[in-house]
Amino acid sequence: MSDSLNAVGRYVRARRDVVQPEDVGLTRQPGRKVPGLRREEVAELAGISAEYYLRIEQGRIGRPSEQVLAALARALRLDDESIAHLDRLVTGRPHRPHVPDAGAAERIARTLSRWYRTPAYISDPHRDIVAANALATALGHGGLAVGSNQIAGLFNDRMKSTLREWEEMTRSAVATLRRDAHPDSPRLAELVTELSADPDFVRIWGRHDVSGPEDTTFHIVIEGFGDVAIDAHNFAVRSLPGYQLTVLSAGPGGMAETLFAGLAASVPLSTGPTPPAPASPAAPEG
Repeated sequence: MSDSLNAVGRYVRARRDVVQPEDVGLTRQPGRKVPGLRREEVAELAGISAEYYLRIEQGRIGRPSEQVLAALARALRLDDESIAHLDRLVTGRPHRPHVPDAGAAERIARTLSRWYRTPAYISDPHRDIVAANALATALGHGGLAVGSNQIAGLFNDRMKSTLREWEEMTRSAVATLRRDAHPDSPRLAELVTELSADPDFVRIWGRHDVSGPEDTTFHIVIEGFGDVAIDAHNFAVRSLPGYQLTVLSAGPGGMAETLFAGLAASVPLSTGPTPPAPASPAAPEG
């Protein structure tokens, strides 16, 4: 039984647990105990036998046909990112980003340091922050500073109690970790081990999400300001595959605009020298 087939089985099982009967037009019967769909329901939706689907979950068949994979994607309501992830699992050839361009990393870091009224930071495929401007560092209480990890920063009591959309935003952030980090990366293994002490991480990581909203508005309680609405935008960095630029913005006239202006007046214009170019996110050869 190959590792890729095991990975496919774990993935479709996890996604089966996420999809609810109402999502696919089924009626939820009283006393239903399964967290998502039953195996036979997925099989029926995909037009395959329940026995064949069971063997897929157990990793006991060879590579499924393109038709079967497409049918499973429809049955499990997979989006484009999730379908691409399934394809990588089936082929056993996970995406390996190119070695980052050191010059590009330095130029982007310099650009961020000159954004004086907009918090912004760049994270690598493990969501380790490799560049951040002064406003991002100040707004995140240091949790968005260079050297911090965006995912780890979400799993603390302060964020859980002050971020209204904590569940949705954390699911989305964790999804990017699974999507962008190489599955054999030692840094990924280190993060998962560290964060698995938190049951919330175990639950969210177990969903096997690989996609989420790239743009959103979140609300966070900030001392002296109350409930503040902040817009968040995430962008892929084409010159640094697997890296992500996160920009936080404020609507005109809102409390967030006042907050950002106050931070801009109280912090240095630069967080310091440009950080060194990040190392390649690809797993080391062994």
